Amino acid sequence: MPQLQIFLSKDTTINFDVGEEKASIGRLAQNALQIDEPSVSGHHADILRKAGRYHLHDVGSTNGTFVNHEQITDAILRNGDQLRFGTVEGVFVNEEESTLSEAPPDFLTTPFEAATSSSRPEQFVSCSPGSKGVKTGDPFTVIPYGLAALALLAFGAAVIFIFTM
Repeated sequence: MPQLQIFLSKDTTINFDVGEEKASIGRLAQNALQIDEPSVSGHHADILRKAGRYHLHDVGSTNGTFVNHEQITDAILRNGDQLRFGTVEGVFVNEEESTLSEAPPDFLTTPFEAATSSSRPEQFVSCSPGSKGVKTGDPFTVIPYGLAALALLAFGAAVIFIFTM
């Protein structure tokens, strides 16, 4: 049965048997493969079998899913593919083609480098569906509202005065 080998440290490896059904990967306990590491999203990715092939699908993770050093949203896995979930590295091993007792691959010796720039558009302000209140800083824009409130109070006082006579 194919397996994901996840390398948490030089001495700690998770061996996860990939089944015939869909398996979720992420930081939360309800995932089939739980990777308790801050760079891994709560529900990071899914692995599933379609037509005899294993597919890795990123489900909108914050720090990305990578296969052979390329960020993916969906990829077909092959024996020896190097994986990364956030900063956690691993490898896909198909037991029909390879043994599971191999040493961790060389890519684990290169340190992970954090991003130095953002890919957000230059004019990006917010992705919130609601509008933001814009403060103009002009105190005279409040004066008409204050006068309207004062007029309503005066009108209310006049009505009460008339009916109490």
